[in-house]
Amino acid sequence: MIITIIILSLLVIFLIYSTFNLLRKLELYEDTIEESDKNLVGIEQELIKVVNNLRRVDSKGIFEDDDEVGQTFKQILKIIEGLEK
Repeated sequence: MIITIIILSLLVIFLIYSTFNLLRKLELYEDTIEESDKNLVGIEQELIKVVNNLRRVDSKGIFEDDDEVGQTFKQILKIIEGLEK
């Protein structure tokens, strides 16, 4: 009887420890994900500002239609669209 109580007590202590350990790790992962999301939103906002500034500078669409500059412009737009999804 005493051996059973000791074994069950040890098992309960182990389960409590493992549960708190997993909870601590989960909270750490959630904080990391939230920080990554904030960074992505910041990058998206900066890219949107860059595109708006490029469009303002290129009001006639000359650069956007150019082969080399237009390709870079289109790549920036694709990155922004990917971040929005």
